[in-house]
Formats: sequence, structure tokens, C-alpha cells
Amino acid sequence: MRHTSNRHALPFGLLLLAATASAAEPKGGTWAELQSVPARLPAAQQKPAEPAPCQPENFIPGETRYERVELEGTPPALYRLSTGEEMNINGWLKENERVVKLPSPYALTHYTFGCAGEFSSVLDISRNGKRHGLYQHVLHFEAHPTRPVLFFRQNERKNGRYQEFLGLVDLDTKRKTPLPALPCVSGSNARFSGDRLITYGEARAGKDGKTDVCVWSLDGKPQARLLADLDWTAGSGDILLDQVGVLPREPGTFYALHQDRFGNPAHCEVRLQSLTRANQSRRVDLGVSESHEACLRNETKLGTLSLTGR
Repeated sequence: MRHTSNRHALPFGLLLLAATASAAEPKGGTWAELQSVPARLPAAQQKPAEPAPCQPENFIPGETRYERVELEGTPPALYRLSTGEEMNINGWLKENERVVKLPSPYALTHYTFGCAGEFSSVLDISRNGKRHGLYQHVLHFEAHPTRPVLFFRQNERKNGRYQEFLGLVDLDTKRKTPLPALPCVSGSNARFSGDRLITYGEARAGKDGKTDVCVWSLDGKPQARLLADLDWTAGSGDILLDQVGVLPREPGTFYALHQDRFGNPAHCEVRLQSLTRANQSRRVDLGVSESHEACLRNETKLGTLSLTGR
């Protein structure tokens, strides 16, 4: 599991939007295709599971003992349990790599266990300074930046057995809402955007080599579904920068941010698609960029973009 992605360390945004307004014209070719939302969604899958890799069966912060191990190089801080498992706090590659901030009065500390290239987490959530929830054996998670909502994949233990949970958690009520078994629902490809959750499936697994994408409300109800060119496989020339969502001022417009790495020079591009009108699609050239980090800067400029170009 990879849950230390750069998308949590870098704000998403657009580069040189104002300077490239003259280039912000539609390009030829449709890059996304709207799909109908099923009238009756398939049931969420309750798959048998195993304990998450690398962590003990029952790790409880404040009760389970561990000690710091001094090491040179990476990671700078490592902790070891008496049973031998190793972990870091709020990250793995470096200290405080991903300090996730939940809206007040909530706070989250995540304990990341790692071994042989695999990772898993324990999420310790407090409310007003007191423990509110403890989620063990989490394989991947996302936290909404402004609302008390989580998305995660967890091998949860019930009645002595493990089963996979994949869906949303409302921290106020502790209600867990599993997402249905659709090609767009993946254990690690998910991102909050405004009052929506975006999930997408495996690269090029859908029709015509496109990626299945779903848009959900924060209570797990489907809002839209589409097939989109998200070129995020290794070696792609046009690569998805792990940035998808809905436009801040147009929540009915889906966007995906790409970088043409093999261009000379390399360019940033944002692709837009209406979630209600199949024929409304747009590509916007954002100008030259030497690195993907540059494409991810200037978060506020995303709010100036619209599907119509106004």
C-alpha cells in the first residue's frame, strides 16, 4: 500500500493559467465518455481477508509498548514493538511526512507499519483531546481536508475473522458506508474534491483502454460515472499527476491534470468534462513546465477555470 503520495505534501493547482489564457482553447478529440449510473447498484463485497501486513493483530497507542530505534539515513525515526514489528508515526520516509489535519475538534495520528516493501496503518482519531475512534489494519486511507469524513480500505476484524471494508466513514456518527462493487471502485485510487469523493479503477482496464471513474457524495451516493483517458501508466508520455476532482466553482465539471513529459518542451494540460452533458468537453493548455511539481502549484488558480472558458 502506498499512502505517502506527494498529493498530500503538495497542493494541487495550475501553472501559468493567466499567462496562457490565449492558449486555453479546446483541442480536438473527446477524452471522456459519460456512463449512466445504474438504477440499482451492486452490493458492496464483503470479501474474506487476512490481517494487514507488517502490523500486529492488536496495536493500541498508549497501551502497546514500543521503543525508538536510532538509525542513520532513511527513515530518521523508527520505532520497534517488543514483538518485532517496526513502524513510524505520521509517515514512513521521513518524520511527519504526512501530518493529516482533520477539522476541529478532531485530530488524527496514524501509525505506519512497514516491512519488505509493504505498508499498513492504524488510525487513532481523537475528539476534544479524547480518543474517538481506533481503526486497525488499514491498507489505504484519505481524509477530507475540511469535513470529518474518511475514505479507507481496511481488513477489519469481526467475531475473530477478517473481512475487507472499502468505503466512507462519517466521524461524527462513526457510520461506515461501504462502496458497491463497481470497476471504478479501487482500494487506493480515491480523492476528495469539494463535497465529492472521486474514485477510479485500474489504468486502461475499461472500454477502449480508458479508466472507469465514479463521483460520489460524501454519504456514498453515486453522482456520476464516466470513462476517461487518464494516462497514468508507467512510461506514459501524457501522465496523470494524481490530480482529479471537480472544479471549485463548477462542481458539475470533472477535471484531470496531466503533464506531457515527452513534449519538447513539456507542457501541463487540464482536461475538463461536464458530468451532465456528454458533448461538453475541453482541454486547456497550461503552458510549459519543467517538472510535475510545477504543474501542481498555485491552488487558487484552479478556482478561476470553467468548462466554457469564461
